[in-house]
Amino acid sequence: MVWIALAVVVVLIGGWFGIRYRGQHWPAPMTMRIEQFFLDNPVRRRFFSPERLWQVTGSLEGLTVGEIGVGVGVVMEQLARRVGSDGRVYGIDIQAEAVWRTRERLKKLKLIDQVSLQEASATRLPWPDQGLDWVFLVTVFGEIPVPERALALAEVGRVLKPHGRLGILEYWPDPHFQPEAKLSQTLLQNGFVVEQVIGTRIIYALTARREERR
Repeated sequence: MVWIALAVVVVLIGGWFGIRYRGQHWPAPMTMRIEQFFLDNPVRRRFFSPERLWQVTGSLEGLTVGEIGVGVGVVMEQLARRVGSDGRVYGIDIQAEAVWRTRERLKKLKLIDQVSLQEASATRLPWPDQGLDWVFLVTVFGEIPVPERALALAEVGRVLKPHGRLGILEYWPDPHFQPEAKLSQTLLQNGFVVEQVIGTRIIYALTARREERR
């Protein structure tokens, strides 16, 4: 029995490293089955919740916000509650099933009225110029292929209001986890200045604003 247990552990660890390696070298959205496991389970809600992100954003009441990569709707649910009836939430995902699952989730919770969901790419956001107060990416930035990240950040800059902010949450062991130093450097190279970072090396949230041009 001990050998069987050890074999299972080895397989699980090996499988995780395989997923991690693939996620770092060939970034792509996770399947819905994996997303459901990673994003909507008691362990994740207890230890890897978006609470760190809300600590750096402050109140979102009445604001217009957007999420890139809605997944199964966990974060969209919280955003819809936080902006309230006077706010607006936009969400996109490159996977049609993710959009459908999120829409159904919000319908059941009676939160769909202030939400707009679309199937779209981070490199072509279907949102108005300078129309959003916040744009959020929760364990999503690493899923964007490296050659497309500059364009995705340019799109974020386009849709943010002059004083709008970008909010990002990252946590390990997500297969696409981005270390804070690496992510901050990428943001700086693409016209964003990091304002706040809270958390640890393996779980952190940050906010950034567009760099003012002189």
